[in-house]
Amino acid sequence: MSWTLLPLTDRVSRMRADYRDLKPEVCTARYRILTEFYMAHPELRGILRRAKAMKEIFDNLPIRIGDEEVIVGNQSAKYRGGALYPENCVSFIKDEVASGTIRTRSIDPYDISEEDMQYVADTIDYWLKGESTYAQTLAYYPEQYAPHDSNGVTWVGRMCISDTPVGHFATGYDKVIRVGLGAIREEAIRNQESILETFMQGEDVDRYNFYRAVEIVCDGMIGFAKRYSALAAEKAASCADPARKAELEEMARVLDTVFEKPCTSFHEALQCLYLYQTCLCLEANMHGITFGRVDQYLGDYAERDIASGVLTVEQAQELMDMFYLKVAEMNKPWSFDATQSAPGYTSGQMMCMGGVD
Repeated sequence: MSWTLLPLTDRVSRMRADYRDLKPEVCTARYRILTEFYMAHPELRGILRRAKAMKEIFDNLPIRIGDEEVIVGNQSAKYRGGALYPENCVSFIKDEVASGTIRTRSIDPYDISEEDMQYVADTIDYWLKGESTYAQTLAYYPEQYAPHDSNGVTWVGRMCISDTPVGHFATGYDKVIRVGLGAIREEAIRNQESILETFMQGEDVDRYNFYRAVEIVCDGMIGFAKRYSALAAEKAASCADPARKAELEEMARVLDTVFEKPCTSFHEALQCLYLYQTCLCLEANMHGITFGRVDQYLGDYAERDIASGVLTVEQAQELMDMFYLKVAEMNKPWSFDATQSAPGYTSGQMMCMGGVD
């Protein structure tokens, strides 16, 4: 199926103008939640620590729905806010974020409040001196490599080992859309029960904790979507515009089931795709998280809904335009050195726009 792209709708034009006119800002919401969770739970290590920390983020990150948004989700509490990843990136956070020089640099500057700068300054050494991958890999760094640090041939270097890891991959978007996290969660529970019945021998301990972590993260992501559903319903209840009220009510319905159950419509599939990407960006270092073949995840939903009259081509395009703006909204603060080779508030999210079938 193909169609000719249409002019932007008025509201997409307004949303694009807002996107272009606003200077990005460092958002410390994720940083604060993660720092306080790690500090409060020194008994946790490994995969369970990570899973429970992510659920803490999904449960407590401030959420928002813009006045004209239909596709929702955010990895920062502020519009175009850049989240921080102290468990990976440490040195530039101390040098540029805590000092405030990120506000005045010549490439990709970010606003940041005095309060946020002070919080980061007060807590960054917790990460820098032990709890970050940076600190833990540095402790094991072979001194024999020192003469070859950042030599232009390899990326090995004591000052950048974990600051900006690159991991281009396309995860199982299609499974989340077509199977749902509810079924994945139940599979993880069944596998835990099966392992417990064998009295957990040898590598079963690691397998058990893996499935336990999967259950925790699924719970967190499903709850994250339901928080957006509740917010959409709350906004609908107080909305005086009948058209927007109906839109918010539909958003509340979609978001209530979008992760837990298989998607049944184009709107559901698109919202699921974006919110899953949001969760991936909240967990990872927000670099190289690639959408892959978006047409394969969404195309049949669009064709079916348009053919049945549930959706018009114009509505489908507007939803996609909103989706693209949401993807663009997410950005990752880089160090000043990194911006010199990759400027433009980029997060490295890519998608394939065509190909065979």
